[in-house]
Amino acid sequence: MIIKTEKDKIQNYVVDASNLRGNCDKVLIPETKQELIETIRKLYDDGIPYTISGAGTGLVGGRVPFEGVLISLEKFNRIIEINPTIRYVRLEAGVIHSDMEEAISEFNLFFPPNPTEKNSFIGGNIACNSSGSRTFKYGTVRDYVESLTIVLPWGEEIILTRNHDSVVNNIFEIKVPSGRVIHFELPKIAYPRLQKNSAGYYLRSGMDTLDLFVGSEGTIGTIVEASLRLLPKPDKVLGIIIFFDSLENALDFIEATREASYSSFEKKEVSDNTISARLIEYFDKNSLNLLWNEYRQIPLESACAVWVEQEYINTDDSPLVQTWYEYILKFTKLADSTWVATTDAEHNKFREFRHRIPLRVFELVARSRFNKIGSDTAVPSDHFRKYYTNFINDLDKSGIQYFVWGHIGNSHLHANLIPQNERESRIANELYENYVRTAIELGGTFSAEHGTGKLKRKYLEMLYGKEAVAAMKNIKLLFDPKNLLGKEIMFF
Repeated sequence: MIIKTEKDKIQNYVVDASNLRGNCDKVLIPETKQELIETIRKLYDDGIPYTISGAGTGLVGGRVPFEGVLISLEKFNRIIEINPTIRYVRLEAGVIHSDMEEAISEFNLFFPPNPTEKNSFIGGNIACNSSGSRTFKYGTVRDYVESLTIVLPWGEEIILTRNHDSVVNNIFEIKVPSGRVIHFELPKIAYPRLQKNSAGYYLRSGMDTLDLFVGSEGTIGTIVEASLRLLPKPDKVLGIIIFFDSLENALDFIEATREASYSSFEKKEVSDNTISARLIEYFDKNSLNLLWNEYRQIPLESACAVWVEQEYINTDDSPLVQTWYEYILKFTKLADSTWVATTDAEHNKFREFRHRIPLRVFELVARSRFNKIGSDTAVPSDHFRKYYTNFINDLDKSGIQYFVWGHIGNSHLHANLIPQNERESRIANELYENYVRTAIELGGTFSAEHGTGKLKRKYLEMLYGKEAVAAMKNIKLLFDPKNLLGKEIMFF
C-alpha cells in the first residue's frame, strides 16, 4: 500500500479535467485486490468517506473528493487475458485505454465504442458508460461489458456476468457471499430516447444486474476488473473530412448521411457504392479558424467541416471514394477540397487534427481568468437543427468566444464557451443554463457521455423529476447505507 499525506503529493489527485479542486486527508494506492478490500472494509467500519479515483480525465468532478480519503486504482493496470477466439479482453480497472487498444490491435481486434479520451482508465470508462465517435454505429461502453468484478461499499467482492445475473419481472436482486441480499423493484423512469445518455442510474426493464454498475460513477461499488467484448478490426476504413460553404448545407448532409447509414446498418452486407458512415463528427468555423495556421489546406471560406468514416472490404478503394465524392458534390461547393484517408498514417493525421482542437482550446482557457463552460447535451435528431442553430445565433449575438465540435451523428455536440470578463461569464452561464433546459424540454439530456459527477447534480432532477431522483438515491443507500462511497457524486 502506498500512502500519501503531504499536500504537495496529493494535490494532483484532488482535481480533474474540469478544474474542480477538492481536498482529502490522504491518498491511498493499494497494490493488490486484497489490499483494496481490506482498506475499504476498514474505512467503512470507521465511517470514513472515500472516493475512488481513475485517471483524472473526467469533466464533471467525479473523482474529486471534498472530504475523507481518496483511493487511486492506478496500480490495477494489468491486462489479464486477450482471447482472440471468443474475442474478449479481461483487464483491471486501472488499465489506460490506449494501452488496451494497442494490446488488442496485435490480435486484429478493436473496441467499437471508441471513447474519446485515450488517457482514461477502463474503470472510468465503465463507471461513466463512456461513448465516442463510433457510438453512432456501435453503441456505448455498456453494450460491450460482459462481466464485472466489484467491491461493494462495505468491502465484499462480487462478480456479475451478462446473461447470467439478470433482472427478472422488474425485481433487481443481488445475493452476496456473506448472505446479504440487495433487493428492490425497478422504479418507473422516463429516460430520454437517445443512444447516448450517461445521466443517472440505468434502471430499465430487461436489464442485467451489471448494467446498474455501468454508468453508476463509482457510487455503489468499486469496479476492479472487467471483461469486454471485442470485434474483429474492419478490413479497410475510408476516412473523409469534408468542408462546407454553409452551415445549412452541412446540416442537410448530416441528416441525409444519418438516414443512409441507419438504413445500411440493417443490411448484412454493404456494397462499395453505398453510403454507410460509422462515425459523423463535426467541427465549427471557429474550431477550423483556430487550426488554420497549422493546417493551411483548410479552405478559408469554410463554414464548418464534417469527418466521416466508412468500413469496406474491397482492396480497391476507388469505387467507394468516387461514390462519396459524387455524394458530397450535392451538398457543398468545396467538394474538391475534401481530405481523404485510407492508410493508417493518414487516419492518424485525421485523429491528430480532431484532438488538436480541444488542445488549442485548453491553451486559451489556461490564459483566461475565467473557467471554460462546456456542454455535453444531446437531443433527438429531429430537433437538432433548430436546437443548434438557435444556440449558435445566441452565442454570436453575445460576442463570447466559443468553439463547437463533437459527435453530430448522435446529435451530440460539445460547445465550449470562454468568457473574458465578469459580464461575459454571467451571460455564458445564462446561455448554458438555457441550452441545458431546452435540450431536456426537447427530450434530450444534459449529459450524453461525461456523467453527472459533482458539477451537474442540479440537472438530474430537471431531467428525471424529484420522484425518480429520490428513487435513484434510495438505491444508492441500499448499497451504501452509511453514504460513504463517492459522497456528493450525482446526488446532493
